[in-house]
Amino acid sequence: MALLGMFRLLIRTRFWWLDTNTFIMEPTYSLQDHLFKQLGDITYRDINVYNPLNISHPLTDDYLDAETRSPVGDGKTNSINMLVPQDCGGFNLGSFFVRRSVWTDRLLDIWWDPVGYEQKHMEWEHKEQDALEYMYRNQPWIRPHLAFIHQRKINSFPPGACGDQGDDPHIHYKEKERDFLVNMAGCEWGRDCWAEMYSYRQLSNRLNRNPGEKFKDWISDSIKARKQSKKPEKKG
Repeated sequence: MALLGMFRLLIRTRFWWLDTNTFIMEPTYSLQDHLFKQLGDITYRDINVYNPLNISHPLTDDYLDAETRSPVGDGKTNSINMLVPQDCGGFNLGSFFVRRSVWTDRLLDIWWDPVGYEQKHMEWEHKEQDALEYMYRNQPWIRPHLAFIHQRKINSFPPGACGDQGDDPHIHYKEKERDFLVNMAGCEWGRDCWAEMYSYRQLSNRLNRNPGEKFKDWISDSIKARKQSKKPEKKG
């Protein structure tokens, strides 16, 4: 599905938030095939699967219904209204999905309510992420409809984000596995955003060459290699 098709799908059913410092590495991927047809395999409802914030889960209060006290809600993918990845520090909203629903309308109304959000703006360093984490901790109705998605499916990081080495297999971009996109998270704090974006754009162009372009590059590389092998060795 081309990008236009992706956005037509999203307009009808879902909203996808994507940071501006993000580059889609594989523009030909179908969102249906990459994500929505396999939600049961690439998401987890029980935050204990990966819980860098050490949030107590599930809730156990007697007044809550069985679904809210379950670590996986009702366990059905069609009850997932929000998809959120987690990085090394907790929730990451550089790339997330919400589905059109009454639950989502309620979430957005409360999430951005200035009575709550603005009262904490000096305390919540990461703003909307801290606000969502607070709601997840303290408002039981949030949990049954929020699922976490493995980060590299929609929000791979480059080196420098969550570790300078870029070697966390759950977080950092893997060229050989053709990750969907790269989010230059935190590049404005001591890294070069433009250079990182340009580097990944060049890599994406190379990875997505058509067969004719690959053949021409193979010929060019072969000629360069032959010329290099014929160069006389310098005598000391």
